[in-house]
Amino acid sequence: MVKVEELTIRETKAQGTMLVAPGGEGHPNMIVIECSKGYLMCGYLNMAAAEKFGDAAVLVGGADFEAVLANPIKGMTGAARTLGVTDGMTGAEAALVLNQ
Repeated sequence: MVKVEELTIRETKAQGTMLVAPGGEGHPNMIVIECSKGYLMCGYLNMAAAEKFGDAAVLVGGADFEAVLANPIKGMTGAARTLGVTDGMTGAEAALVLNQ
């Protein structure tokens, strides 16, 4: 099942897309939160590919949109760092940067 939701992060909007347990029952969800200049992604997705394509991508763990926004980021591409994403940010803080 695919779940798409408009998310409000402070005064900005982002689109969350979740594939619910794509590997079957008991597997984690695959999550992407798209912002105007980049996206947050879960560990299912490939950071090396995002880097290769020049994407402003931020890696954040979480089982749902709320957790991805609340949790600390685990990594980022060079493009995300150039836009101002820094180590120690939460997903929501990184999303705000990617929405500027």
